[in-house]
Amino acid sequence: MTKTQELDRLFSPSSIAIIGASTDIDKGGGFVLHGLLEGGFKGKLYPVNPKQTEVMGLKSYPSVVDIPEVVDEAVVAVAARIVPRVMAECVQKGIKFAVVHSAGFSELGAEGKALEDEMVRIARQGGTRIVGPNCMGLYNPSVNLNTILTEAYLTGDPGSIAFIGQSGWASENFISRGYELGLRCSKVVSIGNQSDLTIEDFLEYFAADPQTKVIACYVEGIKRGREFLQLAKQISLSKPLIIWKGGKSEAGTRLAATHTGSLAGNSAVFNAALRQSGVVIAQNLEEVLDLVMGFISPVLPAGNKLGLVVEAGSGAVTGADAAEEFGLVIPPLSAAAQKEIYDTIRDMTTATLTRQNPVDLGWLTYDVSPRLHIECSRILLKEVDAVATLSYSHLNQHFAAQLASLRDETGKPVLLVVGLPSLEREGMSLPVRNGIPTFTIMQRALKVLAAMVRYASYRQQGYPNL
Repeated sequence: MTKTQELDRLFSPSSIAIIGASTDIDKGGGFVLHGLLEGGFKGKLYPVNPKQTEVMGLKSYPSVVDIPEVVDEAVVAVAARIVPRVMAECVQKGIKFAVVHSAGFSELGAEGKALEDEMVRIARQGGTRIVGPNCMGLYNPSVNLNTILTEAYLTGDPGSIAFIGQSGWASENFISRGYELGLRCSKVVSIGNQSDLTIEDFLEYFAADPQTKVIACYVEGIKRGREFLQLAKQISLSKPLIIWKGGKSEAGTRLAATHTGSLAGNSAVFNAALRQSGVVIAQNLEEVLDLVMGFISPVLPAGNKLGLVVEAGSGAVTGADAAEEFGLVIPPLSAAAQKEIYDTIRDMTTATLTRQNPVDLGWLTYDVSPRLHIECSRILLKEVDAVATLSYSHLNQHFAAQLASLRDETGKPVLLVVGLPSLEREGMSLPVRNGIPTFTIMQRALKVLAAMVRYASYRQQGYPNL
């Protein structure tokens, strides 16, 4: 069985035992079971609690070995000191994967590390693979598997973005904040201490996963550094790989050891090695989400020539500033293109306009705005590699589909900056769902576009210029 086939079973189990299941959703076992029930997990669920005969309406078993059916996976949510014994029972039952939600292992020092080593030793003797410990586990909306968050609305809507998080907080917020923005995940894994399965295993899996088009990670420490960089280089030639590294400061490095038992290493050296491997670097969660937003575009820019279409003079000014800061070029349009734009807009706006690039449309009525943005962007895209358009248009499905159609027609990225995001917050996810990166300010959009340009160059030429 290949690693891809093996981990497919982890992310799509037909049955899960929740060891430490509880009616109290403030406890780990209660939280997980409640979330799986509310989210409509498509497999079978087996609560394990020796003190209960029934948990949340399901028959409960004293031990995992008492479950009469085959169990693919166990979520372990009991006190750390009990975990080795529980792991022995998982091995006896023939369970292939154990997601150890429990904390209290190597992140606490030598005593916890010894407990973690014992758990892994027992698991490996019986062929059980471990995710964690000290982790939130798994998310796969295709089968309504969600041990990371309890919100049922987050299931059943799969996408193409994978996330590997060495933090429960980062994993939770990537899913929930991303969902709000219109981003949809293929799969997410919270890896915690990486006692057995490590980030390298999941990178290799997501690289081969046909559903995953973009991979993002939050990393505190790497256990197989040479292999990690080799994988990153291979993956970056076919899929964007975005990495946010924690533990950059002395204090952050020290805290990484107490958070996930990680040796964080020198961040500057690590980031330089990542760039050499084609990885796109993020500095925080918002940057991760912004970059993922950019790379949902199914096309990459062929160069750094940018066209701007705006409904606000400040959008042109700040766009020009940001373009220069991030290494983008705003070329003047040819006389023919300027005339075509003038002929397009002259009867539809009364403002005094610039049509050289940036194209300033001035104030437009809501019925006219979408059409002019589309038509002027189409003209610009004959002479530039990508367009960013700042629009006050109402964000509805029709406008989102028009932007996507323009992108597909030209084979060039189209980025949208929303004129009044506070009024269009609900609608902002619509263009995103159509593969149109959508932002609140021009600077964020152009910083992401610049990263897309650098990554496209890496893909085309295979050398490290990120």
